[in-house]
Amino acid sequence: MKLLALALCALSSAAAEAQTEEALPADVAIELRRELSSLRARLLKLETMLKAHGESGGFPARESFAEAAAPAAPNRRNDSPPQVVHDAEPAGDIPVGPVSSGGQAIAFTGLLDTYLTYNANRPADGQNTLYFTNPNSRGFGLNQAKLEFDASGGGPVGFRSDIWFGSAGRLYWGGLTGPGPLEDVVYLQQAFGYYRFDSGARFEAGLFQTPVGIEVMEPHRNWNYSLGLLAGWNEAGSHLGAKIGAPLSDTVTATFMLINGYLVSADQNAGKLYGLQGSFAPSGRFNTTLTWINGPESAGSWFKNLSWNAYAGLSERFEAMVNLDWIQADAGGVRAVSWGMAGYARLHLSGRVRLAYRYEFLDDAGAWSTGTKQFLRENTFTFEVQPVKGDARFLTRFEYRRDWSDAAFFGCSSCGVSGLAMEQSTFTAGMMWVLGPKQ
Repeated sequence: MKLLALALCALSSAAAEAQTEEALPADVAIELRRELSSLRARLLKLETMLKAHGESGGFPARESFAEAAAPAAPNRRNDSPPQVVHDAEPAGDIPVGPVSSGGQAIAFTGLLDTYLTYNANRPADGQNTLYFTNPNSRGFGLNQAKLEFDASGGGPVGFRSDIWFGSAGRLYWGGLTGPGPLEDVVYLQQAFGYYRFDSGARFEAGLFQTPVGIEVMEPHRNWNYSLGLLAGWNEAGSHLGAKIGAPLSDTVTATFMLINGYLVSADQNAGKLYGLQGSFAPSGRFNTTLTWINGPESAGSWFKNLSWNAYAGLSERFEAMVNLDWIQADAGGVRAVSWGMAGYARLHLSGRVRLAYRYEFLDDAGAWSTGTKQFLRENTFTFEVQPVKGDARFLTRFEYRRDWSDAAFFGCSSCGVSGLAMEQSTFTAGMMWVLGPKQ
């Protein structure tokens, strides 16, 4: 009780002095306020200590004095015992973020991708022919705002779901090249559940990205900004079905999948397409993959697809890739073949500056891919700058691309009555922001 009386006297004295602080210099008044706050905090601890003394007949041990004087921290579970907080620790448990319906933590990542493109043909419809990544030829465009959700919690069971806003999703699913709303339409790129076995095998079921090809719909994961001919026109985006992949050795992985169709998610017949894939990666500097897909694509038709790609890191600064894709579709006694190859090279000029080149051709003699019997070629030069050293979450790319064909195919406002030209040149500036961890 003597301690409490002394504390009260000190608090009263400090309050009396605070009343006269208007007559004191500013620095003295500030110091008085600090002393007053400190005395109040000590008084609260003394009151708690006295209460504990009255209940137990003695004071707590010295090492737990701060625990007895501090308020109990909130708990996320009602059946947990009360927790105490040390003076140097934050109150309460550290939140771990949202959880899925299964109780697993959800990881959020994503991408914001926008661009500015100029087309030398100035097409009347304002669209870059063949382009999926940057279709708008009249200025700025939003390629995609993408959110990715992954729930695994470090365990064997989880799911993955990717949703899209922007022209990439609209072209990807509907093939619509005309202008349309971007902000009020949401597209689903993939949504699947998975299970990882102890052996390293992984099973997936639902809507998942195709294992075919070497380019993907997210430009920051490719070497060039625009999507190539094969990736855009001869290869699928996603499949609806199931697949399982398993390592056969330290360097070889095998995958089997069963899907509704190659280009359709809702099956049009009772049959299913099956796919087999083998990957060989003897080192981080080389890997190669071979994929075979076969089966009835729709009623009365049969589909075959062979795809092969390889990557080689030839030095610390120079790397190269190659991609081959062949498709044969038989329907109503008519056979259509579409195939092509692409070669890629990338030079790292520094840790933040890279130069990439792509050349490819697409022989669409059966008009299966583009709807026109033609032989297409394109070459693309891409200059990439990473503004922040060691952080690739923001990338800028400046790109020149030229496409040409043996048929009049590209929109052109100054090309006479047809409004079509045999070639197309574009200049693009792309900017990509990645939502996620630094690495």
